[in-house]
Amino acid sequence: MKTDPDLRQYRIAIVIGVDYKIQHFIPGLAPDDPRTVLRLRFHDFLREITGYPVDVICEEAKHGLVSIAETVADREHLRYCNIEMSPQRRAELGIPLSFTTDVPRSDFPSEQMAKWNALRESHMVDGLLDAVADARVLIVICRVSQMPVFMEALQSKFARVEPHDVTAMRWFDRSLL
Repeated sequence: MKTDPDLRQYRIAIVIGVDYKIQHFIPGLAPDDPRTVLRLRFHDFLREITGYPVDVICEEAKHGLVSIAETVADREHLRYCNIEMSPQRRAELGIPLSFTTDVPRSDFPSEQMAKWNALRESHMVDGLLDAVADARVLIVICRVSQMPVFMEALQSKFARVEPHDVTAMRWFDRSLL
């Protein structure tokens, strides 16, 4: 009797935590502007990681803008999936577009913010798991605060889940965001 091999042992997930402001180039800045240089360093970091035989890049990114990761995926001919909840879905669920987990002082009650964040996380995890069903090597880019959620979700599917916190790297400079 033939059994299917457990391919999980060959699967790798790379979870990259970022400050969302680094995910897009700033239009109109000169190539040698330090803010552009920081984003180019992030671009180079992603290109280095795609040295693995990456199958798909998933990203929690603002809809309507082309991200640096999307540019890398396109250039490297990789599948790309934006797992962030679309503005339409947010509206269906009653989540205001102005709601973000990165604003410490908010007009929204903390209980409501926790509920909305749980809905967003659930949506993103579901989208991530759908997108990576057949992937052997995955890159997921998310806010640093979301890393534990994605890592936990991926551990049942991938033998190795490698975290990388871009905000803790030597070349990262928060003042240039």
